[in-house]
Amino acid sequence: MWGEYGAPLSSYKPIPAGRTGALNSDTVTKTVIPILGPDAELKKEVLKASYAGTGAAEGQEGYKGQLKPFTVGLCENIEPPQIDTVYLVHQYHGYGPTEDVVAVYENALTLGPARHTVASYEQLIGLTAEQLPSGTWAKAPAVGMYRLGGQAIGKVTADVIGAMDNQRPLRKFGEIAVWMLREFAGVPLDMIDVDSADKLDRDFPHTWGNYLDSTDKPDTEGAVARSVGDFLRDASSQLAAYFYADENGIWRFGRNVASKAPVMLQQGRTTYPVVTNITQPAASPRAHKVRVGGRRCFSTHTDREISSALKDAVEEAVVGVGEKVDDVQDDVNDIRKNFRSLVLPALVEPLADLEATKLQYGAALIKASTALHKDNLVAIRALGTRIDENGNKVAEDLLQLTSRFDEKIEAGFLEVSRTIAGLDFAAVEDITLAIANYGETVSAAFTDERKLWVDADTAISESLEEFEARVGDAEGKISELERIIIDEGGDTALAERIEELGVKIEDETEAREAAIETVERAYIDADEVVAESVTTLSSSIFDETTGNSVMSIIKANAKTQVDDNGARAEQINAINTKLNPLNGASYEQNVKLISDINGLMSSQVTFKVQTEVNGTKVVGGLGIINQNGYVDTAFTTDAFSIWTPDGKVPLLTLDGTALRVNNAIMNNAVIDGAQINNASINTLKVAGGAISANQGADGVDTFVAANGSADFLTTGFMTIGDAVWGSGRVDVDFTIDATSAYDASCKIQLWLDYGSGFVLAKEKTFGITTDNGNTYSRTGGDISAIVTGSQVRVLCRVISGTFTPRSVARSQYIRDISMELIGMKR
Repeated sequence: MWGEYGAPLSSYKPIPAGRTGALNSDTVTKTVIPILGPDAELKKEVLKASYAGTGAAEGQEGYKGQLKPFTVGLCENIEPPQIDTVYLVHQYHGYGPTEDVVAVYENALTLGPARHTVASYEQLIGLTAEQLPSGTWAKAPAVGMYRLGGQAIGKVTADVIGAMDNQRPLRKFGEIAVWMLREFAGVPLDMIDVDSADKLDRDFPHTWGNYLDSTDKPDTEGAVARSVGDFLRDASSQLAAYFYADENGIWRFGRNVASKAPVMLQQGRTTYPVVTNITQPAASPRAHKVRVGGRRCFSTHTDREISSALKDAVEEAVVGVGEKVDDVQDDVNDIRKNFRSLVLPALVEPLADLEATKLQYGAALIKASTALHKDNLVAIRALGTRIDENGNKVAEDLLQLTSRFDEKIEAGFLEVSRTIAGLDFAAVEDITLAIANYGETVSAAFTDERKLWVDADTAISESLEEFEARVGDAEGKISELERIIIDEGGDTALAERIEELGVKIEDETEAREAAIETVERAYIDADEVVAESVTTLSSSIFDETTGNSVMSIIKANAKTQVDDNGARAEQINAINTKLNPLNGASYEQNVKLISDINGLMSSQVTFKVQTEVNGTKVVGGLGIINQNGYVDTAFTTDAFSIWTPDGKVPLLTLDGTALRVNNAIMNNAVIDGAQINNASINTLKVAGGAISANQGADGVDTFVAANGSADFLTTGFMTIGDAVWGSGRVDVDFTIDATSAYDASCKIQLWLDYGSGFVLAKEKTFGITTDNGNTYSRTGGDISAIVTGSQVRVLCRVISGTFTPRSVARSQYIRDISMELIGMKR
């Protein structure tokens, strides 16, 4: 408000406060100031950092001006840019620390776990070839990068977990949205309804993530490549969620899902409002075996971009029920000749996380509340017959009892029995509802509903029994649904039983729940015959402040199936414990049998144990498969041993270094390489030229002047074979140091003497070329030659000169000299 001091308040003028846009004028006398709402904050850029193109972590020159990639949450199979083509460094996030790089793939084939984890780009490129050989990789989550150990020959992708909020993981949409509003849009934390974001994450308790690849800056001044608002709106649509700023500018979150139990309407006029007519519109047949959902793959592979090794593994594994197998017996015979494991792919596959059972509480209490009459003390009994508005004949028996004291303490009971017959159907209903309330926080109820329905094509028999109790934040339930449905004139039949039992205590800080659920189902239709049973036991504690769940789950699943393709049976017993999303332990026993009309007869069992530490899963186990008479057994383990019954004597031990056996008897053994400390041989048969031994010698550091020569290795005579005749190879390794101020070159000569004097056997030219011609440099070299005869001695010589372009004759050192005479045979 603005006005003169002491003037009446009515004379004061209001002055607007808030956000405005830029001042502009389209005429001489008119000026426009746009008034902006809270949504204007969301127009800020997500990709707000770009590469300088100066090399190293700022990318090569071609990346200059390009916006850095952005990753948040769990993103699978992304293809981030390679910003350093010399050290093969890829960057997936350029806006601070990230949680982890879970896996790296080349042509869809995993490269295994990371060899090293470092904290910076400098440490990443500082890893030597010995520390990071070809085929391995290292990661630096703190700067959103990973590095390959060697040049990739195919498509490189990765699974990553992106940005963090002050070392706090970001994996769910609600927490990600709060972080982006605060850090990218600049919205103060007190203007964000964090509680509604947390509730959204509880309603949608799944990981979420998104990856924005490196891209060019927009050409238009002031334009953004991806605004915070567009990013969050696109994400919200994936979750059926929404977010908005209320009248006070506070950002709030929610989901477009029903949150209240539906009202039950009964045709028998036993509840309010009174229903005079119920019709059922035409509906599509029930859908079976439907699953909605999925995991986003950010980069897809063409057939050429998938490793042939991975394709072979998929083709060789028993990957699923009903898969067509051609020429099974021929394949089995091929496996016998060229070994490959059938069961190994199933053993190395990580175990999936189990979901804790979340029961729905309160439905029986709401349903049973209809047993309460509006009057405080009522006892009604009605028995009669009638013809309803559709001409159906109805006979019913109703009993309703209500006792209420002081509007706080009340009990109600309702029992309805009804028979109905119409022109094209007949039905029976027997419903019992009971409830007792003490104030608004203590309640107990049970419901018992039995229904029968028949028409020309359908017969249904159903029973639902529920018990519920609630005291404040604690509630419990027991329910049992039993149902038989025969439909489509007898072509489809379903019988199922679903039992639930659980208790839950939830307050502002945590939610604790223990639950048991059993589902038994038998089903027949025109395509298949199925019987299955699933039992789940779970205990969980959900922390409302951190969003973390600690849980323990046991699940048993059994299924039999017969269809036109054959018969299958599978039984899975699984146990899972979780401390948080990144740490836990799992066990699974899986038995699978297949008899396929295409000729596949398979019986498989696997036992797997798994631990997950900081997101890294390690699986070990045993698997046996019998496929068309070929039996394959495999172990995945770091160590294996067999012991005597008392556990004191190891009969056999096997680890990553050696197999150890106390005694072994072998009728026939083929050994490629052996070291025998003490041997007793009854009969020795040695093929011609089959005895070998190695000899070696080292030289001393040798100086050679410019345009000069020097001998840097001279050995004595060495015996080849048994001093009669033999053959082998001489290898000499060395390094050449350049110490003068110009590029240099030299020739290395290998001379051999078999007893008649030295002769030149091999000569090689070596050159040292530096970036600017006057920098110290070192190069490694080797020279070798085949030797034959009974004995040999070796001489190596260096000659300085101008043997390569740009080189100048200069002084040099020969160092690290090592000679080996190998492969000498007799």
